[in-house]
Amino acid sequence: MPVVRVSFFAGRSPEKKRQIAEAITSALVDIGGSKRDAVNVIFDNFAKEDWVIGGAPEFQKKAPE
Repeated sequence: MPVVRVSFFAGRSPEKKRQIAEAITSALVDIGGSKRDAVNVIFDNFAKEDWVIGGAPEFQKKAPE
């Protein structure tokens, strides 16, 4: 029973998540030999202020110049 967690910033549509889950599921079936109904994809959606890298929330970081 493969379990894949996908973590990213909130805001993707249910359709985009479905497409991502389908691609991950297909890869595990085609490449990994898993049974389709055994593949679990879990989405963790975070607000940018809840994602901290190097001690600073992601939303406070400056874009590369």
